[in-house]
Amino acid sequence: MSSNTETYNVVCLKWGTKYPPEYVNRLFNMVNRNTTIEYKFYCITDSAEGLDEGIEVKMISDLSLVGWWYKLMIFKEDFYGIAGTSIFLDLDVVITSNIDKLFTLDPGEFKIIKDLKEGFNSSVFRLTMGSLPHIWNDFVSNKEEIVNRLHGDQDWIAESAPERMNAWPEEWIVSYKKQCSARAERTYGRVGQWARKNGLIAPPKGEAVLPLDAKIVIFHGKPDPEDVQHGPWDMWKHAPWINENWY
Repeated sequence: MSSNTETYNVVCLKWGTKYPPEYVNRLFNMVNRNTTIEYKFYCITDSAEGLDEGIEVKMISDLSLVGWWYKLMIFKEDFYGIAGTSIFLDLDVVITSNIDKLFTLDPGEFKIIKDLKEGFNSSVFRLTMGSLPHIWNDFVSNKEEIVNRLHGDQDWIAESAPERMNAWPEEWIVSYKKQCSARAERTYGRVGQWARKNGLIAPPKGEAVLPLDAKIVIFHGKPDPEDVQHGPWDMWKHAPWINENWY
């Protein structure tokens, strides 16, 4: 990897048992294969068991939150002493090509995914560490009300800093569900889901398409990458390119 005067980091979060340590290790490997920039890889977690060497582990000390709300800790003025430019990645993303430009595009700007319908998605975002501490501080001051009122962390990020919501180029970070032609043409709603589960309707034919300029594919909700890695899952098509990248 080339040397650089800037400090770059990749940060991920593993909390609870939803994802095994293999998801962190795969993410670490994918970043290594798809960067030429010197960086550090951090995993913020409540358990370091099974994580590969080379991953810098930071243990969660505050266990009063649940799930994705822990992401907001990265906005602390002092987040485990991590400095510089950090890219946060969800564990269930698949990196498909070089991501150097995610570090260097529009230096100093906060970057986040613009949802195709409305709002934002925090599966991949970038910030200068310590630059938006009010997002965390204001959350802590009114945590219960915010958690009950909003669906997730990305809603609070957007509400707290609307003027800083700069979107990634749409073609760089794509949704498996929305931008990979992954959904069956006919789903038949809940009846179809039951019928597919019981073998009364054939699983969808064809394959999900990886867009040409995609750098990262996000998997929000189900299916996870492993669900469509080797074949279709419910109404979602097989994505053979997962095998080529997710290891």
